[in-house]
Amino acid sequence: MLNAKEIEKNRKIFSKSDKSIAAAFKVLSDVNRYRIFRILAQQPKLSISNIAQILNISLPLASQHLKILAQADLLQKERDGKKIFPKLEHSNPFVQAIIKTIQQAQQSQKFTN
Repeated sequence: MLNAKEIEKNRKIFSKSDKSIAAAFKVLSDVNRYRIFRILAQQPKLSISNIAQILNISLPLASQHLKILAQADLLQKERDGKKIFPKLEHSNPFVQAIIKTIQQAQQSQKFTN
């Protein structure tokens, strides 16, 4: 059994960002949203219709996935005339960490194949 001091010490590792990070993991647990994230990490200037075509999903479904990613502060939407271009929220440290992890995974895959 832990004593009260040890319990408090362990509780100090929690931060206010824990809930937002857990929510971001939940958002990225959907394969289409994860794929959208990966696509935008590699090709940042794609329209929503381009993303829908790449994933072979409907435009409304792609828009819904992008909305969920934006609500989790993983991306922002940039308007250029009538077109909307989603882009990753690079100011979010979680986004930076996920991009780095994806790049490392791709590198290790190259060496194992």
